[in-house]
Order: sequence, then structure tokens, then C-alpha cells
Amino acid sequence: MTAKIIEEMSLREKQKIYKDRVHAAKILADMIKDFTDEHTCLAVIPNGGVPIGLTIAEMLNIDFGLMIVARLLIPWEKMKGFGALSSDGIIEINWENVKRFNITQTVIEEQLRSARNRIAKMLMIFGSQVADMSRYKTMILIDDGIASGYTMLASIKSIRRRWHNRIIAAAPTGFESGINLLKGLVDVILCPNIRSTIHIRDAYISLPKLNLLQAKKFLEEFKKSHPNLFIGRI
Repeated sequence: MTAKIIEEMSLREKQKIYKDRVHAAKILADMIKDFTDEHTCLAVIPNGGVPIGLTIAEMLNIDFGLMIVARLLIPWEKMKGFGALSSDGIIEINWENVKRFNITQTVIEEQLRSARNRIAKMLMIFGSQVADMSRYKTMILIDDGIASGYTMLASIKSIRRRWHNRIIAAAPTGFESGINLLKGLVDVILCPNIRSTIHIRDAYISLPKLNLLQAKKFLEEFKKSHPNLFIGRI
């Protein structure tokens, strides 16, 4: 399998093209709409993916669930990670970063414990209801950007071992190397703004960091006005 990668060539390498996550979601929704029908579901990655996923779900009237996954963080590099852990135990480690930042096995084990704790907290905050995916034929993974690709990678592998239909990875912006990491595991990659630099923030004018409680607030407000679209944890 090699994914079809779809981008907006006029946005290639551009910076500061999105006012915020909602603006980015509207651009991405225009790309996603051609791949959706009544058998499509969004799998939204917290926290940054939540406002993007909810905006798309509302615009296109698509069911959505949450993909619970936690990054493995480099303690002395606040904005960098070295992999990801899914809620069902899929571990993906970026060994290049492990070597580059001299990350020891002790640190790896500490960060895995931390990631498990964050996943437990997410399940407590968002609820542990498991989505019934049996009626869907297309799953679209949503995040606010693809950097190294390991968070999306762990999410894809988690879904793949439980569900065997079409998977699309979608984000408003993405690092070319991170996108290449995913192309052998999904059917389509949708990313309007592909760049040769890794920093997601560069594509946004405003990209405030979101915590779990803020993401929960977005979700609860959405559920009040669209009670039938949320299907639970993917």
C-alpha cells in the first residue's frame, strides 16, 4: 500500500497561512468533503485536533470519535517528543530522536509511565465509551498538524489492528518526512500545506496550546448542539 498524497500546491512551503485552528479546519474540510459519505467517521486526536475535528464534523455533518493517544516527551526539550503510545498499548518510538538527544532506557520507561497516566486522565475526562466502528467504511484521522508523524503512526496502527477498511490521515499542515512515514499504512493523506520544516506552529498565526479541560469544554459545547454526532472513543 502506498497512500495517495493530496495537497494544495499553492500552499507548499507557505507559513502563517491559517488564522487559527478553526480557519485551518475550514480549509481542510473543503479537501475532506470529497471522501465522505454516510459511512464515514472522523477520529480526532486530542488536544489540538479537537477544535479542528469538531469544526469539520459540524460543517460536513460527520460522526466523530476521539483517538486517545499520548506523545512520549523529551523532558528537557519542551516542544519535542520521541514517539507515541496509544490507549490500547501500541508503542511507536522515534529511534532517531532517541539517539540524537541521548535518551536513556530509564527516560524511555519514565515517559511511557507518564504517557499511560495521561491516557488514564484522558479516559477519565472524555469518558471511556467505546465507539462501534462496524458500520463505517472510511475513518479519517484528524490532528492540527503532522510533525515527526509518530502520534499519527501509533493511531493508525491502533486502528488497523481492530478495523480493516479505508483509513485517511488528514491535517492542515505537515512535515514532509512525517508524511512519508505514514504513506505505507494509510490509503490517502490529505494535507493542504506540506513543508520541509517540522514546526507545526509556523503554519498558524495563532496556535494556543490546549489542555485537556479546554478540549473537554469544546467537546461538551459541541455535544449540546450536535448530540448525535459523537460516537465515543475510537
